[in-house]
Amino acid sequence: MKAGFGRSEITPRLGVQLAGYGPYRNRAGRAVLAPLSARAMAVSSGRSRAVLISLELCGTSRELAERIRQAVSARIGLRPGEILVGATHTHSGPATGGMFGWGEADGLYVETLPARVADAAESAWKARTEVAWSHGEAPCEGIAVNRETDAGFAWAANFKERMNPAWRPVRPQDTDPVARVLCARDARGRLVGLLHHFGCHPVVCGEKTTDIHGDFVGLASIRLEAAHPGAVALFFPGALGDINPKINHRNRGESRIALRAIARAYTTAAEGALRAAGPIEDGGVLRVITRDAVLRRIAPSPAKLAARIRRLEKLFTPPGCTDDPVAGGAGFRARGMEMARLEGLRSILAGYRGRKAPNEPVRVSGLRIGPFAFIGAGIELYNALRTATLKGSPHARTWIVSLIAGQGYAHDAAAQRRLGYTNDFVPIMKGTLPFVRVYSELPRVLSRLAADLAR
Repeated sequence: MKAGFGRSEITPRLGVQLAGYGPYRNRAGRAVLAPLSARAMAVSSGRSRAVLISLELCGTSRELAERIRQAVSARIGLRPGEILVGATHTHSGPATGGMFGWGEADGLYVETLPARVADAAESAWKARTEVAWSHGEAPCEGIAVNRETDAGFAWAANFKERMNPAWRPVRPQDTDPVARVLCARDARGRLVGLLHHFGCHPVVCGEKTTDIHGDFVGLASIRLEAAHPGAVALFFPGALGDINPKINHRNRGESRIALRAIARAYTTAAEGALRAAGPIEDGGVLRVITRDAVLRRIAPSPAKLAARIRRLEKLFTPPGCTDDPVAGGAGFRARGMEMARLEGLRSILAGYRGRKAPNEPVRVSGLRIGPFAFIGAGIELYNALRTATLKGSPHARTWIVSLIAGQGYAHDAAAQRRLGYTNDFVPIMKGTLPFVRVYSELPRVLSRLAADLAR
């Protein structure tokens, strides 16, 4: 089997709005702490081909991911279905659209992005050479905390205590405690590329920061590449939907200290996985699958949606009303949040065809290299969904990857019962209706995908 790796820069110019941390905040990039990259792996075996792309962005909408796939297809001749587009999920990168209010996408940046990404894919395609694969894992503890079942939001946590390398979450079982790597070495044994994989939001630097960078996983990719000259390191997030780093939402000074420390700790874990990596026999088996999954969504009548829109509109009409995004209360009562909800509901209502509700499918993707399976979904999976999907995989080594050509949350059953941010607000913010039972339906879809890859 042949594989090649490539990289291109996708850092935005200063002043472009950054993604994440609340709506209508005009959070613009003020300094480049580390450049952002598009990284690509191209693989081929006989007539089978695939390109896997990792973007240091918060995410891509389905539409933007499709534009990137088309640009790569035009550049190197692969079919769009053979191209998988993922994102690292840094919240310190530019907004690219797909979410109302969560950073204004810059037209010039978004328009030029597909061509810039295609540069990385083309470099990877041209660099293909015969490779031997290896896979490794190593403990990666004390970095992540589950924000649903543990003290996941760290704005009030003791900074010194959290920065202690010996710190551990109360419920480590609700996190992903392992760093994983898939490595490609050429005929001389030289490392030419690696994929690294871990389940944790890259949000060490929060809403009080305006630096541009790939957060702790982006810095880790840079460090891995520096330690292995000539290699390209692609990061793919695991089931990070309910998992945060131990430090987040702090001031700029504390955030920078934590960023360096957590990046160093994660890099150490990834290097440990590299040292532990053992060979896997690919047998020339290369398979790629991309398809859409239609999951059930809550579908209120157009009349009910219109009434809800009218109630929200009244929030923006009283005398003395301002455009302050945090006015009007906290949480979901804040004006910015309600405006994002209003825009989302208007978009949803416009998508109705008579009484038939719109239902945007979720893109699911799979890549198989011998006994290794990469199972991706265009959404952020909760940790419990990773566990459920792994039970249904027939492959010796399986990665469950979030944010492959899409955005949003696939929450667990407990979050569904709470009915809050992830399963009510976020779908609407994207202009889509909430799911009915994504926590059970999506693992079945992904398990079927894993089974199909095994055939």
